[in-house]
Amino acid sequence: MKLRDRALIGALTVALIAFSVAALAPTLKTSGGDAEPTEPGIAARPYVEGVLGRATNASPFGARTAADRALVALLFRGLVKLGPGSSIVPDLASSWEVDDAGRTWTFHLRADQRWQDGEPITADDVAFTIDVLSSPAYTGPGGESWRDVSSEVIDDATVALHLTTPLGGFLQAATQPIAPAHILDGDAPDAIADDPFGQQPVASGPFRLVFLESQRAELAAMTPVDVTPGAPGGPNFGTPRPTDSLATAKPTPRADVPVPYISNLEIRYFDDPARLRADWDSGSLDAAWGLQPEDATALAASPGARLVRYPGTTLLAVTLDLRARNKAFQDPAIRRALLEAVDRDAIVRDVLGGLGSRADSLIPPSSPMFDAEASTAVPFDVAAARTALVGAGWKESGGSWIPKGATEPLVLELLSPEEAANPVAYATAAKVVDAWHALGLAVRLVPLPSTDLLGDRLAHGRFQAAVVPLAIGLDPDVYPLLAASQTRTGGSNIAGLQDPELDELLVAARTPVEVEERTAAYSGLQKRLATQQYVLPVAFRDDDVVFRDTVTGPVPRPIGGSGDRYWDVLTWRLADGT
Repeated sequence: MKLRDRALIGALTVALIAFSVAALAPTLKTSGGDAEPTEPGIAARPYVEGVLGRATNASPFGARTAADRALVALLFRGLVKLGPGSSIVPDLASSWEVDDAGRTWTFHLRADQRWQDGEPITADDVAFTIDVLSSPAYTGPGGESWRDVSSEVIDDATVALHLTTPLGGFLQAATQPIAPAHILDGDAPDAIADDPFGQQPVASGPFRLVFLESQRAELAAMTPVDVTPGAPGGPNFGTPRPTDSLATAKPTPRADVPVPYISNLEIRYFDDPARLRADWDSGSLDAAWGLQPEDATALAASPGARLVRYPGTTLLAVTLDLRARNKAFQDPAIRRALLEAVDRDAIVRDVLGGLGSRADSLIPPSSPMFDAEASTAVPFDVAAARTALVGAGWKESGGSWIPKGATEPLVLELLSPEEAANPVAYATAAKVVDAWHALGLAVRLVPLPSTDLLGDRLAHGRFQAAVVPLAIGLDPDVYPLLAASQTRTGGSNIAGLQDPELDELLVAARTPVEVEERTAAYSGLQKRLATQQYVLPVAFRDDDVVFRDTVTGPVPRPIGGSGDRYWDVLTWRLADGT
């Protein structure tokens, strides 16, 4: 089951063109005006965030860029949401259960929840959202994640989601933002991603969109006085202030959602980091996101600023062509030697500016499923790498190495994204090329536009090696990336890997619902990954936000996407008198 296209082709487009600038969109306003504070202590001025990139679509079905998805996270809710640490807590759903087979997940919705226009939020909205995402005709982002999921409305407050094959980490997928059926159910799945709803969304909270234009978006908090059934643009629900109940990971029967302390939020979009820095220096920004590591570090060094690091789950890795026709990389000793020759700690230091961590596995170290003992670290040791190549029957000759059984020196092309599209991935690839040169290999870097890299070379197996960012996600299911069944067209196993023993471990790891069983299965999988090194893990990059000290509340936790950094936005505050 492709319950997650995050592993590569679908999510890679996003990862490759990090903070891409989309076409400019015209300004479209909702009928509601700015919300005024309704209680003492709510910040009277807006929280202003600078973002390197552009948002043009605030629909769950049309959010293609990182900036789009961050906007959606502020406007829409899922059945569940991220909680403190690695927890998942209730959101639209107050409770849920899964059958013994792990194939049917039943969610019970909170009572008295409403959309921005006053219409009730029901199981029909959940079923509508999943049915669109799972439709073969749907062309928006995230579709491949839901192709094998179907929905069943039990009653207005109960919906069952049926999986073709069990997936123990399905609860993570249930953070998917839910869309309003009463607004969009007349749209065909192949057209819904580009519906004008993306510029004038009817939200479910905690904020509503006041307007979206090319250079900024303004949002207002949903407040108790905003419930106006049947009034387009009238916000949502009557609720109390944030409480410590947010810290619990147990489903609760509450039918409300806390109102943010920040009553108005403005996002300013930038193409040029220098212009973002100028606005920061003028004092007009409270936070900045989307910067390259060196720019984020420099900004955080300014007076009254701090850097908040959210452990990321996007892996910078070297993917090799492991198809049987390519004999050079079939021996795991060779793959280990290639990894051993790369100083990954230096890449974390020099390329990521220290804002990341060395990867010793495909499983993020921030994941509860990560097993440090099973994921044996491969130290940087060029001499040992040379010895390993010789031991595997390779011979150094002609300015490179001749693989065992070959007659000519190996000449490698290492593919990567273009520098403008993804400076971090490009710089990582350049470091790998330097490392392999030092090992004695003949290798050259070939940066390509994302359409050529993904749609042509990687998708069709026309490569030897490539540095690519892999969006592993918070639930680290690497089945789509490595399973033999995923080598067919549209699958994410671009390496062409065929390993029946690994396939059994992949299924065993992704299936169990019980945490203890999953953890044990993931340990077995990681042992296999460590001995075989099918994909060469380099580093996990953090997601970093620079905040002024006048902003309190943001707490780092592992995240899987750009919108996840708002997981605790309900608790954010602006200092009085600023």
